[in-house]
Amino acid sequence: MYGVQHQYLAPGMERLFIYLALVSATTAKFRIHTQQKLLVAAVGSDVILPCTVTPPLPGVGLEVRWFRDLYHNVAFLLKDGNEDRQQQSPDYRGRAFMLAGPDKGDLSLSLRQVRLSDAGEYHCFVENATAQIDEEGIMTLSVVGLGTPPLIAVALQGSSVVLSCSSEEWFPEPTMFWVIGNGEPLLVNHSITEYSRGFFHVHSNIHLQDASGGHVYCGLQHPVTKKETGVYVSVSDDIFPRASPWAIAFWILLIFGLAGSALLSWFFFSKQKEKERKLQEIKDSAESLEREVEWRKISIIKESILFDPSTAYNGLLVSPDSRTISTTDVIQDVPQNPERFDTEPCVLGQAAFSSGTHYWETEILERSGEFWSLGIASKSVRRTGGQRECPEALIWAIRGTTEGYYALYTPPVYIASEPERIQRVGTYLDYDEGKVSFYDVDTYRLLHTFTEIFSEPVYPFYYVGPGIAFSLNP
Repeated sequence: MYGVQHQYLAPGMERLFIYLALVSATTAKFRIHTQQKLLVAAVGSDVILPCTVTPPLPGVGLEVRWFRDLYHNVAFLLKDGNEDRQQQSPDYRGRAFMLAGPDKGDLSLSLRQVRLSDAGEYHCFVENATAQIDEEGIMTLSVVGLGTPPLIAVALQGSSVVLSCSSEEWFPEPTMFWVIGNGEPLLVNHSITEYSRGFFHVHSNIHLQDASGGHVYCGLQHPVTKKETGVYVSVSDDIFPRASPWAIAFWILLIFGLAGSALLSWFFFSKQKEKERKLQEIKDSAESLEREVEWRKISIIKESILFDPSTAYNGLLVSPDSRTISTTDVIQDVPQNPERFDTEPCVLGQAAFSSGTHYWETEILERSGEFWSLGIASKSVRRTGGQRECPEALIWAIRGTTEGYYALYTPPVYIASEPERIQRVGTYLDYDEGKVSFYDVDTYRLLHTFTEIFSEPVYPFYYVGPGIAFSLNP
């Protein structure tokens, strides 16, 4: 009728289209939940920022972005089920991890070693680009410094006794107060608050003319947690100076006696320390010699390896002799092949190892970047998309950062501090025993050893962060 043409579908095709429409509608709709709007964490502690998604979602086609205050200040980023470290803020590298994932319905973020600079508003942002749907949960992280236990010092000033109370590493500034034994607050004669390295340091003095009350309490209360800490000091009437010559003689003898005891104690203490220092030097020398002997046994089999340009990310520059690699702002016009890393700045060595023992050395030429990684990777390591460096991803490597050095497990394990600037790393592989070890070549120190049963050939592996350059020693 009316010139309308009807198009009919076979019953089977009609049911298929209805099913696909229902699945699309189901997977497109989701909700983000944050159980707490305000979290309080102490400096140096670990905290979990809770966030869940209902229903659980597959990672493909999904972006989970944790950011603080601004969209591009990324604490953690998950794309298509893979962690993206390229866009992650350097402040969060090695400290922020997702506990589970969207397929489990748990997007909670674990933040380790909380800093004062971590305070702010955190967004748990989830986007399904295909369905053009996004949701987010917001919470505020307040970072506090709980301070050190108060320390009280006693001194004489004229005919009065001066009590000094001090405490450090508070944030925000605490309330400091004095209370005498009967519960009466005392008038503060002198109070100082200093601000250093992001923390408040407080100091307060009071003057006592007599020992009325028996004991005095110095207390501090945190303005956020309301937690109170303090210390009592008992004040005896005998401590107050008297005009009697006997009292003066007593104090003089006491002072000289204390000074003599302190001098004698210092003498024996310094002798003991000197003895301990010499013993430690002997022990360190023996350990250093033992490390050097072990390293020299390994270094005998040192091999000359080369970078494989056919595997290098197109943002990396390989020297003509294939011994040096560095980052560049110019994207290289290189042939595309299945062996090349297409997203992360990674490269493999040309040598493939499937048996025996092998040793090679790598020099870090340029260190202006935030981090780098080196180790070994299996032949079938994934070359496309974001790279996660851990044994589960067929990569056994260590990472150098501005804060220290880590063995790349899940999560990473701390192995050395940044002041120990490592210039050359020796890599020792015992394929048959299933071990790969890393050495500081200049100190012969063993940094870390992975153990694994290898099932396929492995290659030298490098992650070349921005501002980093490697050289393979011949």
